[in-house]
Amino acid sequence: MHCSKCGTKNPSTNNFCAKCGNGLATRCAKCGADNPPTSDFCGKCGARLIDDAALARGAEPAESSKSVSVTASAEPKSLPDGERRHLTILFSDLVDSTAIESGLDPEEARGLVTEYQSTAAAAIEQFDGHVAKYLGDGVMAYFGWPQAHDNDAERAARAGLAIVDRVAALNLRNRSAGRPRLSVRVGIDTGTVVIGSGGGGSTEVFGDAVNVASRAQSAAEPDTVVVTAATRRLISAWVVVESIGPRALKGIATPVELFRVSPVTASARGSERGAAQWSSPFVGRDDELRFLANRWERAREGEGQVVMISGEAGIGKSRLVAQLRERINAAKFTILECESAPYFQNTPFYPVAAMIRDAIGWRTDASPTDNFALLEHSLEHAGLNLAESIPLVAPMLGLQVPEKYPALQSAPEHQRKRLLATLVQWIFGLAAARPTSNHSRRPALGGSLDA
Repeated sequence: MHCSKCGTKNPSTNNFCAKCGNGLATRCAKCGADNPPTSDFCGKCGARLIDDAALARGAEPAESSKSVSVTASAEPKSLPDGERRHLTILFSDLVDSTAIESGLDPEEARGLVTEYQSTAAAAIEQFDGHVAKYLGDGVMAYFGWPQAHDNDAERAARAGLAIVDRVAALNLRNRSAGRPRLSVRVGIDTGTVVIGSGGGGSTEVFGDAVNVASRAQSAAEPDTVVVTAATRRLISAWVVVESIGPRALKGIATPVELFRVSPVTASARGSERGAAQWSSPFVGRDDELRFLANRWERAREGEGQVVMISGEAGIGKSRLVAQLRERINAAKFTILECESAPYFQNTPFYPVAAMIRDAIGWRTDASPTDNFALLEHSLEHAGLNLAESIPLVAPMLGLQVPEKYPALQSAPEHQRKRLLATLVQWIFGLAAARPTSNHSRRPALGGSLDA
């Protein structure tokens, strides 16, 4: 079974990738449901995941049932007839693919493009997108059909960033084999479309959003994600966007303003929430705000505090935390924020890894060597022993541990306990240098503040 994140082949008995720790699953070719890797039949529709001959010889699932596939996502059996939907469209395409393929044997070119398409499809499906078509060396995906979410635009933006990151990782793996470097562009637009059967009987999407997303992709710089204003309005509180100005897009009557999407960071989200997300006055939470401010003062005096804020969705938990940040002048302190999401449920320690990347100043456009140096500096600044902490923390961030550091010899469960203890020491070390607040958010509770 091949890992959808790093491409490593794993034994069929593995539940997690032995290389990167990503959760493994067998995808049903009939209904698209994910199943545990040891399953012989789909738990949702009952379809066989392995054919009889393969079962007899103990083989892995057929190619069409592996977790990474280059076939488009399964469409509903009953196709809509002229259904109107608010949809987010994503286009991803390779840069200068013609020049790349001209220097390769056709078989090599096919393998390279297929590998890219598999990589892009895995990123899209991670965020519940629907891979609609493979157009040459490009990929078109829908977010909002056949399954709709309240944050489909955000999912599309995250998927676009994941495609760029995964192609960069693919380049690192291919470099040792002497294969050409790939660059990718991603364009995203949101709008009202009509979904229905086309002339060939397959499902087609009709509307300006399809054309705009395709043209926006063409206007993007290599290895970047651009969105239109319609998409930006839906994601501005969750990602960092920068206007690149109006662009004249082929076939579009008027210039379209495009925005470059940068990787999501907790600090950026926090500043965005505190400065722009809420235009209404803050009322009715004075007692709660005074309580939090009191706990913060105790933490500054050396008496650590833990506060959990819970309540129904929309009641104002994140707003309350944002008001506290503004009240204490958060710029003077170290704010650590982490957030879980359902599309990262198979990635161990994902919220913690994201928090560490944000805290050390991780750069997606930097080399692994440069990011490794940032990690070393942060751990050393917090007073940790690098020989003990680096082998534990670096793999969680996808970084290789240099030979100068000792290899881990203990059992996995003992390593996990040591990792947790190291993370606690790291936070305490940061707090010793300056007051530190850790703000974590979980879907079940909506938000919590640990100071």
